Amino acid sequence: MVLLVGTTYVVLTDANGNYELTNVPTGTFDVIAQREHLSAARQSVTIVAGETLNLDFALDLSGVHEELTVTAAAGGQTTAFDAFNSVTTLDSFEIVANPQTTLGDVLQNEPGMAKRSFGPGSGRPIIRGFDGDRVLIMQDGVRTGDLSAASGDHGVPIDPNGLDRIEIVRGPATLLYGSNAVGGVVNAITPHESYRETFTTGTRGQYSVDAGSADTQMGTNLNIQHAWKNAVIWAGGGHRRTDDYNTPLGVVENSATELTSGRAGLGYFGDRFFASGGFTMDDGRYGIPFAGDFHHHDHGEDHDDDHDDDHDDDDDEEEVDIDLDSRRRVQRFDVGMRNLNNAAIDGFRVIFNVIDWQHDEIEIEDGLEAIGTAFNNQTFITRTEIDQRQLGPLSGTFGFWTQSRDYVAEGFEALAPATDQRSIAAFAYEELDFGRYRLQFGGRIEANDFTVAEHHDDDHDDHDDHDDHDDHDDHDDHDDHDDHDDHELEPTEARDREFFGGSASIGFRRELTAGTVAVANVTRSHRAPALEELYNFGAHIGNLTYEVGNSGLNPESTIGLDVSLRHLSSGVRGDVNVYRYDIENFVFFDMLGEMKSGLPVAKFMQGDGLFTGVDGKISVELAPRVWVNAGVGLVNAKLSSTGESLPRIPPLRGQLSLDVPIGGLTVSPEVIVAAQQTNTFRDETATDGYSVFNLRASYVRPTVHMAHIFSAMAYNLTNELYRHHTSVIKDFVPQIGRGVRVSYSVRFF
Repeated sequence: MVLLVGTTYVVLTDANGNYELTNVPTGTFDVIAQREHLSAARQSVTIVAGETLNLDFALDLSGVHEELTVTAAAGGQTTAFDAFNSVTTLDSFEIVANPQTTLGDVLQNEPGMAKRSFGPGSGRPIIRGFDGDRVLIMQDGVRTGDLSAASGDHGVPIDPNGLDRIEIVRGPATLLYGSNAVGGVVNAITPHESYRETFTTGTRGQYSVDAGSADTQMGTNLNIQHAWKNAVIWAGGGHRRTDDYNTPLGVVENSATELTSGRAGLGYFGDRFFASGGFTMDDGRYGIPFAGDFHHHDHGEDHDDDHDDDHDDDDDEEEVDIDLDSRRRVQRFDVGMRNLNNAAIDGFRVIFNVIDWQHDEIEIEDGLEAIGTAFNNQTFITRTEIDQRQLGPLSGTFGFWTQSRDYVAEGFEALAPATDQRSIAAFAYEELDFGRYRLQFGGRIEANDFTVAEHHDDDHDDHDDHDDHDDHDDHDDHDDHDDHDDHELEPTEARDREFFGGSASIGFRRELTAGTVAVANVTRSHRAPALEELYNFGAHIGNLTYEVGNSGLNPESTIGLDVSLRHLSSGVRGDVNVYRYDIENFVFFDMLGEMKSGLPVAKFMQGDGLFTGVDGKISVELAPRVWVNAGVGLVNAKLSSTGESLPRIPPLRGQLSLDVPIGGLTVSPEVIVAAQQTNTFRDETATDGYSVFNLRASYVRPTVHMAHIFSAMAYNLTNELYRHHTSVIKDFVPQIGRGVRVSYSVRFF
């Protein structure tokens, strides 16, 4: 692939490595040539009207290479080095070399990242300490429509091993996708979406198979695309499963997972007009460890609240397991135009997405299964993106977005009433390029309307008058509560709510030296409260709390500052990012010091929050193709009004690895070190530090039309007993013990 940085001009080479970019605008540009997991070659050129240039590139196999992104670009593709935002990208080679069960597992060791989980099947990414509704998970640029943000035991129904690329974006580009993306965006990009940018005739695809020991992992995945003339058809899918996983303390019961996925579609891609339609299905089931221990509480039965690490239950207690069975169906249609000879617009794209998400929480007792709670979440999304034609130094994207969401839950954990959510937004993201320095500015206005099925008519008037949260700063008045289980709690009034707000950003990028740049972004963002924050009421095993929603919540307002220093040269590349987010009306669980149904009572309240931290990664070439890589992530999050640390914030963590090539084989020893986390919230327990040693070996055999990847990874070599502070059940069970994963993948094109 050959890319003109900062533009929509991108092309694939032919079998002999020849390429041609036509109708390129005049000016000075960087041109990059890259093939997956090969080092990218970069040249700077000045293009004059009517002139033809010949550029030759030579690529080498390397574990360190430039990262591309479409999620953080104002239009088309750009590189992580050239983007305003802090971007991390994992390509398909990196994903299949260490096959994992969830997106959270794949991304948890990247700088600034962590994983929230309630067992292996529910892993969800945390970005810079932000979790839940403050991190937006997307597939091909559109939110996934699941309920993973609402509960610790809900997962993201995407098999990462079938993806072409995963992009993590922090900073102002999140304004393109949603006001709730305060922490950032994770975009899971499928092969078809990636190929859309570089349409060529012929057949392309990938097949992979993997296996693992500590959880009896087995998985396989296939995707294929065939194009002739202007038509294209694609299909893909896979299946993976794991059994109950082993830890240094033994097997974790009811932690098995299973996921089956598939997708297919067809389209037309002309010189200007394009249209495509596709269908995606994901069916999953996974166990929720220890959730059954709280089952009797939820049904009003007596139970011993004490748990130890080995979790020995009374023999006379009926054993109940809880599984989560999910079903996701997505219908998508894209239509648009490109390469328009228009003075202002280069092209546009309209996306129509219909997502039907259902999941059942299944109670298993004496071999019999019964549905405890059934969730249905239907989402209809339209997104219009308009790419501006580059006018001198100005380039950008603007557009519109609508969402219609129908939420219904029935059963024991139907904590919120049936709710309809209607959202509409307009956004713009612009860049001015003046050579050694660039400016970025963007904005988003968004309206959200919640209509509940049950409400009191006299509560609809004057939605912005919220008397029931005036005491949100009084967080220290709960110490006098006695623990009891018969306290009558009142649910919040299920009233309709409307929110309207704007977000904006401005950024400055300055070239300090050849290969070194500094970037600063200031963002003001608005987030409407989530459905569960407004209306939940009842025992919520997925968060191990008895939740009391607050329909009087105000929207959050965040002032964010991100400063980044980046360097890119032949022997050194990396970035360091420092950030600060001041959040007014930050929504959090206020622990009331009471017990209800065997769970601590927590009410959604508001106070001012402060997130500060640093993350970064650097790679240094010690010898030809021998690289040492180091990464670090640290976040401090607290309530400004009380100085208390917020719950489940990841500790200081660092990573050190070495890539040693031996022909086509690369051996990579790695150590991941985490400090103890003693900055805890209320009754939250501290977590000890740990060191985990891994060893990965991968062999890549590239040919003209094919690339074979053989990988093996030995993880947790010392069988370290460690716990993630971000795990909901960290007090009950540690992370996975010693094991091995092996995989084989072939890409053909």
